[in-house]
Amino acid sequence: MIWVIIALALVVAVLSVALYFQVKGTRDQANEQESLLRDYQRRVDEQQQLLEDYRSLEKNFENVGQGYEQALDLYDKMEENSRKLEERNAFLENQNKELQAASAGNAETLRVNKEYFQQVVQEMVAEVDKLDPAVAARLTGMVLKIQDINEMDSDAALERNDNIVAEQVAKQAVAESDIDKCEYFAFEMKVSPQAASMLHTNQKQAAHALALVLDNAKKFTTDGSVTLNVDADLQESKVTYTVEDTGMGVPENEAEHIFEPFVKLNSYFDGQGLGLTFARNIARRLGGDLVLDTTNTGKGARFVLTLPM
Repeated sequence: MIWVIIALALVVAVLSVALYFQVKGTRDQANEQESLLRDYQRRVDEQQQLLEDYRSLEKNFENVGQGYEQALDLYDKMEENSRKLEERNAFLENQNKELQAASAGNAETLRVNKEYFQQVVQEMVAEVDKLDPAVAARLTGMVLKIQDINEMDSDAALERNDNIVAEQVAKQAVAESDIDKCEYFAFEMKVSPQAASMLHTNQKQAAHALALVLDNAKKFTTDGSVTLNVDADLQESKVTYTVEDTGMGVPENEAEHIFEPFVKLNSYFDGQGLGLTFARNIARRLGGDLVLDTTNTGKGARFVLTLPM
């Protein structure tokens, strides 16, 4: 009986051990399967991430390709624009050379024409001087107008070969402008004692410049008076001719503008807007100047022409 019990105990022990190992093997197998599943899932996730990265790279590559194509198109356009710009520059350079050549030719033609006109004017002046003074006065004015236009843009100094009394310039200017014969305003010439000093100038040109200023006053003064003051400053060695009128006047902001060619503040009056331009040009070429006195508070305008003694 004992042997039977011992045998049964051995069988139970063997079965227990077998069952233990079977359970253990099952558990290990389950753990291994779980590990394999985790590894598989990890690989699946990695593959999914790789697939997403690939798709992202593929998209970026497409964008880069498009950008590259756009860059190529832009480069081609830049090349085309650069070529057109070079062609345009070449055309403009050629045009500039032609214009420079034409300008040089025109300048030479203008110089020759001015010399010719000057020669003609001198010949006309010589002939006019031979005429009767009554006839010559009118012709002289016409000749001087031609000369003014011919030398409007000149800055060459005028010859000063006349030694005269300052009053002589004023008297000649009055005679040239006929301002003393106007009946619709009063004209007066005032000469200071200092004006008896000698003046080294070009009498004809100086008188003509002053006559142009008197003509301007005569044109814009319809009533009242025009006064010509002749004075001299011995310390500064200059003679001053001041023309003051009671005409329409000149705004202060136009003080310089009125000396520019073809400027007319009132289109209702005759003339081309050149008288004051010519007058200032002559005065400066004689070493003097012509300005509008902006400090004048009276009615009308006051012009001051100065000449060196």
